[in-house]
Amino acid sequence: MKRIVIVALAVLFITGVVWTEGAKEATRVNYPQRDIFVYIFSSQGGGTDAWTRHLAKLMEPELGVKLLMNNLPGANGGNGGQKVWNSDHDGYTVLGASETAMFFGSNGVAPTAENWHFFIGGGSPGVIAVPADSPYKTVEDLVAAAKANPESVKISNSGTGKLWNIKAVQLEEGAGVRFKHVPYNGSGPALTALLSKEVDALSASAGEVAEYVRGGLMRPLIMTEAVSMNFDGFGEVRAGSKVYPKTAFGYENMFQWLGFMLPIDTPEERVKIFEAAFLKAVNDPSTKEFAEKQNARIIGLSGEKAATLANNMQQVSWWIANDLGLAKVSPESAGIQRP
Repeated sequence: MKRIVIVALAVLFITGVVWTEGAKEATRVNYPQRDIFVYIFSSQGGGTDAWTRHLAKLMEPELGVKLLMNNLPGANGGNGGQKVWNSDHDGYTVLGASETAMFFGSNGVAPTAENWHFFIGGGSPGVIAVPADSPYKTVEDLVAAAKANPESVKISNSGTGKLWNIKAVQLEEGAGVRFKHVPYNGSGPALTALLSKEVDALSASAGEVAEYVRGGLMRPLIMTEAVSMNFDGFGEVRAGSKVYPKTAFGYENMFQWLGFMLPIDTPEERVKIFEAAFLKAVNDPSTKEFAEKQNARIIGLSGEKAATLANNMQQVSWWIANDLGLAKVSPESAGIQRP
């Protein structure tokens, strides 16, 4: 009798172990089993919103679930960043992100680059644009007005301490003038401010202004980049680093990228599944067409290459923000060496 009981218990134990291991394996492999929430850390209508929504739609068939998109702007991306960070790190809460995450540390709003996985889709070069009927026909006109009357020229951006704000500040440093920087909660509202003539100029991405240039509503004055660019319906716009050489280092090393982020301790198997869907979306023919309309380039990085790009850009961005007096937290205090 005792032998029968012992054998029965052994069978139950072995069955339990097999079931438990099988359940763990199912939990690891059967991802996703429900819809995934994506929190976009900027407003509707900007580049981050456009790119993440485009890629998410293409990822859904591969993942077999919906990617539920939610805009959660504020705190220079910190609202969205903290929402994802404070949620379970299980792959079901994703950050819709941009290079703004490279300023998390300097702005003191969310965990820094080494704490995240990055999925970098693409990005557009930066530009300073004005309304089509603006009295400023060239960047020299804009600079002359600011020189004659400091802080009289109002330039909108997607938020103080973010890329487009910093690129506009670099322009004024390079030109030796002072603009009045007007921050908004994302590029969408900053664009609206320009169209409604609340401001004189806008610092944003080429992708965000491209349709307005084609439609004859905006005029691009200068690229906040180290390369020039051709706009449909307008022509070539000069590279800012060629016109104002002091901007060269920042314009060469800071650029827009758009995509997704997951906390670094998300289960590896789930990261790989998400990554596969992301890369398939990036390589979809429709993404090439989308990028062309956005005046953007496809970057398509994940894994170690994306992490290297992000950490290098964080180092450069943090020090540039610090040197321009825009960093709320010093890079030295975080152990970030000067590049």
